[in-house]
Parts: sequence; structure tokens; C-alpha cells
Amino acid sequence: MNNLTLNSFSKVLSLVALFTCIQLFQACKSEPKFNASLLTGSWSGIDWKVKGKSSGRDASSVNFVFAPASEDGSAGTYMASYGSQKESGNYTLDSDKLYTTAEDKIEKVVRVIQLNRDTLILGMNRMGQEEELVLVIQQQ
Repeated sequence: MNNLTLNSFSKVLSLVALFTCIQLFQACKSEPKFNASLLTGSWSGIDWKVKGKSSGRDASSVNFVFAPASEDGSAGTYMASYGSQKESGNYTLDSDKLYTTAEDKIEKVVRVIQLNRDTLILGMNRMGQEEELVLVIQQQ
């Protein structure tokens, strides 16, 4: 009878350990850092910083338009322009990373520093220099 009690206790202990591990994994699951729906709309640049200081670059010539992802879970679409340069393609937002893939190009990633209903700040690395592009919403 002692073996039966010990065996039952061992099974219960194993179940408790399994349940605890499942709870820990669920608690560690990362929540989205930013609400992707806030990205939807037309954005225009207002400042372009290099190493925390305004760079003098014409931020107003930078524009993005983000359309939301469809309900089937596919990526959203975007159009971007910087002066005479234009691109369009698909995007996904994963935590604080914005992934864009222009048509016939490889995927690029930038860091989203801030995203709220009226401001988007993107962190970029250009040849080892940290840059920040500050954009404001024009139309949602």
C-alpha cells in the first residue's frame, strides 16, 4: 500500500510540475509592444536625428502610407517616398520591429521607438550610425 501511495504522490507531483511549467511559459509569452492598428494611415516626417541631434536632412520629404493587414492574418501593405525615391510592398509589426518588404526586394527592419495615435518614431542603423526618423500622422 505504501508503494501505491508513493506512486500516486509522484504522479500528482509530476502534474503540478507540468502545470507550473505551462503557466511560466504562458507568462513569458511576449505581448505586442505596440498596437499595430495605430500604424494605419498617412505619416509625414518632421525631424531626422543622427546621434540624437537634428541632422539637417529634409524629413518633410519622407512619407509613409500604411494599410492594415487583412483579417486572414496576411501582412499589411505600405507605400513610402523619400524625395524622388518610391517603394511599396508588405509590412508586419512584431513587438518593436517593423519589417518591410518592397516588391522584388529583400526584407528590411527598423525599430519602432514610439507609436501612438499621432507620432511614429523609427530607429534605424545607417552604416553604424543610429538615426531616428520622427513622423506625425496626417490622415488615419
